Amino acid sequence: MDDKFEELSHDANIIAKLKQFSEAAFKIQDMVELIKDPSLYKLSNSDKIKYNLLLSYSLNSLFWMHLRAEGVDPTKHQIRSENERLKKAMIRAKQINDKNTLMPRINKDVAKRFVRSGLWDLKQKQQQNVKAVTEKSEESPAT
Repeated sequence: MDDKFEELSHDANIIAKLKQFSEAAFKIQDMVELIKDPSLYKLSNSDKIKYNLLLSYSLNSLFWMHLRAEGVDPTKHQIRSENERLKKAMIRAKQINDKNTLMPRINKDVAKRFVRSGLWDLKQKQQQNVKAVTEKSEESPAT
């Protein structure tokens, strides 16, 4: 099959998995090179926070996988506390983002129109009462 795998050259399954792993490693390397992109400095603060959290989470996940590949239990490693810290930071960033985007805003002009139309005018109410009384008196026959 492939000469560079020597003793494993007869096992097609292992060769396929190793090639897939190698391709994935090159893709990761390409993604890490994107970190140096100068256009990231032009992002808004919230986008920078999202980007940095995503990057930190991705790197921690890669390190987690590295530990698993080395045979180390990552649940007993310091990376677990780092992942928990990142999770709290993501929750905090989401709360801040939600506060800025979902917080109700008051449109003063609309509020004024609601108040103006909701309040009744005393003169208008008295005129309605007078009309109602005159209509009742016209409807009821004199006894």
